[in-house]
Amino acid sequence: MILTYGDIIISDDETKTDGVSVLRIVKPANADTETTYQRRGFFLADRTVKTTISLAKCETDLDKFIRLPIVETTQYKEDILKIAVKSFVYDRRFHVLPDCSTDISGMVLKQWVDELDTVFVALFKELPIGFLALKETSADTLFVHLAAVSEKYRMTGAAMALYANACKVAKQRGYKRLEGRISTQNTAVMNVYAAFGAVFSEPQDIFIKEVSHDA
Repeated sequence: MILTYGDIIISDDETKTDGVSVLRIVKPANADTETTYQRRGFFLADRTVKTTISLAKCETDLDKFIRLPIVETTQYKEDILKIAVKSFVYDRRFHVLPDCSTDISGMVLKQWVDELDTVFVALFKELPIGFLALKETSADTLFVHLAAVSEKYRMTGAAMALYANACKVAKQRGYKRLEGRISTQNTAVMNVYAAFGAVFSEPQDIFIKEVSHDA
C-alpha cells in the first residue's frame, strides 16, 4: 500500500520503493525479526498491541463513568484536530518520518480528521475537550479508530467517559466486541482499556527507514 502526505510517500512493501520517501513495515513482534530489520537499516519505531473488550463479559456499570455530556456529531473538526495534534506527540501512525515533528504529524492528522464521519465528542461547559471515533471492522466488532483528550482536561475523567460511552453504544447497536490497537508506551490508555476488562494480544512492531534515491 502506498500512502501520500504532501511530499512524503510511504510504502509498506520493500520491493516498491520507486519515488518512495519512507518504508514503513509492520511485523509480528519477534526478536529475530527486530534484528533482521535493524541490519537492513530500519529502526524499531514502536510496538503496539491489539486490545479486545468482550462486551458480553463487560459487567462494569458504564453509566457511572459517563460523567460528562457526550454528543455524536460531525462537527468540531477544527477542535478535534487541535486536540489530536497536541495529544499524539510520538504516535507512529502520524509521525511517519524517523524524527518526530508536529508539522508532519499535523499534516497527517488533518487528513485523518477530514475523513472522519460522526465522532463522539466530550464536552466540558460546552467546550469540546476530547473525542472518540469508531469504525466497524466486522459485523460484530467496532474498532476505536482515533481518540484523544486535551491534556488540560484529562483529570475530568473524559477518557473513561468516552470509552465507557463507546462500550455502551456498541452494546446497544448489537456488537460483541470493541477493539483497538495502541502503543505499549501508552500505559494510560492501556489502563483505561483494562478497566473495562480488555484482553491484550497480537503485539506488532513498526519499522521505519528513509529511502535514499542518490545516484
